[in-house]
Amino acid sequence: MIAVRWVFGVLVALFLAARFVAPAGYAAAREEIVFPFVKGTTWAYAGTVRWTTGSNHAETRSVRWTSTVVDAFDRGDVAGALLHGGVWDLAWWTPSSHPADYAVLRSGARYHLVRDDARRAFAAAKRAAVRMSPERDAWFDVPLRPGALLRPKDVASRADSRYGWLVAAASTHRPGYILTYTTLPDQERVTLVPGVGVTSFVYRHHGTVAEADVRLVDVRLAGRRPAR
Repeated sequence: MIAVRWVFGVLVALFLAARFVAPAGYAAAREEIVFPFVKGTTWAYAGTVRWTTGSNHAETRSVRWTSTVVDAFDRGDVAGALLHGGVWDLAWWTPSSHPADYAVLRSGARYHLVRDDARRAFAAAKRAAVRMSPERDAWFDVPLRPGALLRPKDVASRADSRYGWLVAAASTHRPGYILTYTTLPDQERVTLVPGVGVTSFVYRHHGTVAEADVRLVDVRLAGRRPAR
């Protein structure tokens, strides 16, 4: 079922991506334009979440979640987007959850995902337009290549692919890439489509029930015009 949902999610993203062309000012190759650094861009996701109540009972609910780029900059070698309400909010979602802030930053060929103190990290990058430390909050490198693995600098070398972002799979016919982050207690999986961004998100915790499975159902790429 998860595989079927992933395929459907990629097809939806491809359909949405086909409606747009890259705006003027993008000098990078299309494969490198993984995440739109444009203020006003929004993504809407739909799917299901599961969480554990105070009485230790698992609940399931349908959810629709919106992620918005509230600020952005792109200076060629350094770019950034400040998101309000990322899909990562859904990992431990409960009815009292509120959208949090995240920063997606690109420094050269490396993308970074900042979850803690995102506004400060974004502001510093925007103000100074300086490259980030290669290891800090490293997410992936472009071009995306199956088998590529990035680990936080505080994770010791391992023989497996746990505790790091792994480009687990890609399709030669569709521009979709699956990235996973697996630890002993949980697993996170996102699908990325170049030019569109995150098109699906799956999270599983192996202990206390906390799950999310959502896919992109609508996207508004600000600053882009419909293709003719």
